Amino acid sequence: MLKRKVDEYLINWKKERRTALLVTGARQVGKTFSIHHFAKKNFEHVIEISFAERPDLIDAFSQIRSAPQFLLRLSSIDGANMVEGKTLIFFDEIQLLYQRRDELRKRGLLDPQSADLLTIIKPLTEKGQYRYILSGSLLGITIKDVALYPAGYLDTLRMYPLDFEEYLYAKNVGQKSLDYLKDCYEKRTEVDETINQMFLAYFREYVLIGGMPRAVSEFLATNNLYNVSLSQEAISEAYEKDILTYIEDEDKKMRVREIYRALPSELNNKNKRFVSSHVLNASYLKRNSLDDEYLWLKASGIAIPVYNVDEPVVPLKLSSDRKTLKLFMNDVGLLTYSLVDTGIREKLLDNEKEINYGAPYENVVAQELLSKGYDDKLYYYNSKKNGEVNFLIEYDGEVFPIEVKSGKPEQMGAYNHAALNKLIKMYSFPEAHVYGGGNIHKENDVVTSFPIYMIAFLHKK
Repeated sequence: MLKRKVDEYLINWKKERRTALLVTGARQVGKTFSIHHFAKKNFEHVIEISFAERPDLIDAFSQIRSAPQFLLRLSSIDGANMVEGKTLIFFDEIQLLYQRRDELRKRGLLDPQSADLLTIIKPLTEKGQYRYILSGSLLGITIKDVALYPAGYLDTLRMYPLDFEEYLYAKNVGQKSLDYLKDCYEKRTEVDETINQMFLAYFREYVLIGGMPRAVSEFLATNNLYNVSLSQEAISEAYEKDILTYIEDEDKKMRVREIYRALPSELNNKNKRFVSSHVLNASYLKRNSLDDEYLWLKASGIAIPVYNVDEPVVPLKLSSDRKTLKLFMNDVGLLTYSLVDTGIREKLLDNEKEINYGAPYENVVAQELLSKGYDDKLYYYNSKKNGEVNFLIEYDGEVFPIEVKSGKPEQMGAYNHAALNKLIKMYSFPEAHVYGGGNIHKENDVVTSFPIYMIAFLHKK
């Protein structure tokens, strides 16, 4: 049983909220499992309809005219469990329902008097007879007639692969150890070196395994990287299948798939920037933008775009260049699996000092920032004149630079980060962090370096 942070969120939702809940996220991040676990412990009665397991019910719920009609159809399926005040109604894989509505609309067969599922449960949620959770993948792509943002009757929760702290939960790392590390992080005091090395080793292991629940569970059960690879391969194949299934335009379908396949090799390049001409036809690129392809990968949860900014000032979005970006994978384990031919697994296991782990380390940082609420707000800085800073975020109303180093500090307890130093002089950032293989060290009034695993503690204010 994997402990997830969403577990506490769900319990608080039941106690404190009177809304329906929409749980989104990429395929295989653990949405259904977490909801099952919560439902079993917190409700006397549960009605679950998975449209993947019961495709025969898609048409029954794709065109409903009223709330009473919805309840009537639900009662015909599992009326015995419809107990007011004690029942959770859980619809899973709802993207299939919305895909069906889109098909009917295009064929002119969608009943104009009908409503979609999220709309039809609004009056029922407000009435409060039953609680509702809906879940699915690719919802940012398939749901076209409902806005995917919180409304008065609907909360939304986006799930991601296990972050590093959740991975430590899975490893049964004690809470006292985590509290000690968080205290060191907040007070900027050095970590006991034995403990520091232990958690650096945990981090390297996380880079190997990643945070997909299926891969983590396989590793914990068997300690066999081959079995983990089979899980990761299956997830990658499922993502490619989604690309081929949910993109209608055949040419766009092929472009998105080629971009997805190229992510590991592009990240493994020196500057890690995604260079579209490495992947797609140059003559096509002269005439067309790839914004739609990048946005599809982001909306599906498969990739994490990080855009270059011309100037590191608030708001970063205004100075971002949508054509110059890095594309990280949604899970570092899938990245290292894809780079297995480079020998990265053996090098991580042996803790080789001379190897640059920049790509997977930066991938983890992108994941951690995304899971902490910096979605759609990840940027980096790069210029020929000043060099590169790996990440820029907006933190407490200020630009907050983050550097990622794969090794220990190079001299006198400090890292070599010339580009960051230049930007600090030019823009007077109040604070900057460097994450790498050393211990906590305050380099000056602005820059503090931390062990790479402490990126887990950089929470959004």
